[in-house]
Amino acid sequence: MSTATLAWIAITAYAVLTLGLAVRGALRTKSLESFAVGNGDIHPALIGLSLTAQLTSVATFVINPGLIFHSGVAGLLGYGFAAAAGIVLGLVVFSRRFRAVGATVKALTVPSWIGARYESPALRGVFALLSMGLVAFAVLIVVALALVLSNLLGLAPTTLAIGLTTFVVAYVLIGGANAHAMTNAVQAVVMLIVAFILIGAGAPQLLTGELLPALAAQDSNLVAITNPTSLYFRNLFEVFVCNFVVGLAVVCQPHIVGKALYLKDDAQVRTFLSVAVVAGTVFLGVLLVGLYARTAIPLDTRIDAVVPTWIAATFPPSLQVLVSLGMLCAGLSTLEGILLALSGIFALDVHPLLRPSGSSAEALRFGKTGLVLVGVVAATLAVRQIADPVGGSVAIFAQYGVYLLFTASFLPLLSGMFIPAATRGMIAAAVATSVAGYLGAGWLEFTILASNPAFLATVGIFAGSGALALALASQAVVRPSPGPPVRA
Repeated sequence: MSTATLAWIAITAYAVLTLGLAVRGALRTKSLESFAVGNGDIHPALIGLSLTAQLTSVATFVINPGLIFHSGVAGLLGYGFAAAAGIVLGLVVFSRRFRAVGATVKALTVPSWIGARYESPALRGVFALLSMGLVAFAVLIVVALALVLSNLLGLAPTTLAIGLTTFVVAYVLIGGANAHAMTNAVQAVVMLIVAFILIGAGAPQLLTGELLPALAAQDSNLVAITNPTSLYFRNLFEVFVCNFVVGLAVVCQPHIVGKALYLKDDAQVRTFLSVAVVAGTVFLGVLLVGLYARTAIPLDTRIDAVVPTWIAATFPPSLQVLVSLGMLCAGLSTLEGILLALSGIFALDVHPLLRPSGSSAEALRFGKTGLVLVGVVAATLAVRQIADPVGGSVAIFAQYGVYLLFTASFLPLLSGMFIPAATRGMIAAAVATSVAGYLGAGWLEFTILASNPAFLATVGIFAGSGALALALASQAVVRPSPGPPVRA
């Protein structure tokens, strides 16, 4: 049996299972709330697996190893240590408080959470608009999957891009959040199996100590803590500070932090986080593939093509199919989360602005219509990126949009949970400063690091934090003193 035939059988079985879970989810979806975040009866371990699948995505399995292929150990330290530390801290700090505040203000999306917390429809609208930046990350996923599956299935990448987007939009429309949590759990299990296969493929070379000398023989920069010839890991600030800040802030994306709203109560948070962190640690090991591939495939391989090329050169046909299925799961798990989050934002945040007196049934229809529109836009942009990727990699295109979103979201969420003195005006100013810092540092080419979206995000978050700190300090100074007690 040929590799293509095996691949078609495996992917068809996966599609049938996914559609079955979507139908099951549809039977449990009774309202707009249950479509957006479920019924509160999903086991926290399943939600934790869903979260891990969202965080990992095809970027960890395909794009980031390609960046590490060209950057070496510095890239591994940036993504596998600094960014990972930021993500874990962000999840631990944000999850419980975000769920608790969300339950108090009855928020089902990040924009509605921010709008309710600061009693500001304007902020709600701004973050609903900014959330559309997630479309850029959806494009990354579609392009990466199309490139991985193209040779395996014998189809053109553009055909696959359109087909994959259509498939995911269809089953998210059918099943909503109830199906999403179940499909993500299945996807995460497949991803864990594939992660162990990928990590193990180069383990002998790593454990015998042969890998690093082989990399050093090619280029000493590949085994250094920083790599001045790389795109994103040129100095210690880029490797450690920027990636840590981005890891901390990346949790603020709607399809990530919003998972806490699936939990029924605070007692479930520990299980939810434990499962997410353990599974996520395994997935981080996949980044080693970038180093493995450096000694096995042509050095001029394009970033987006590194992992597909290495898989074809490393595994027999049956394992190629299984590994590619894991890649598919990694991509679709995040893609469906993004689409579901955006659909919820259309229904719960955009629709009320357009039709304040509209019914929940109308809002749900509007959300599903918005989901179809997002799918069309994502497929169109994916076809363009396959033909002519920005900067040589779809990762660069995706990062600019997504990093702007969580740069703007970080301070409103942090302050809303932990700084009660922060007022609506302060947060609006901090958000404006963060966005101005991000865009300004890029447009003005502020140092050679301005080509790195992680650096732009760090500048934006630091600038916004400074503006918020000054506002809080000014408020403390002008607050009138209670004065001495009055004597009788």
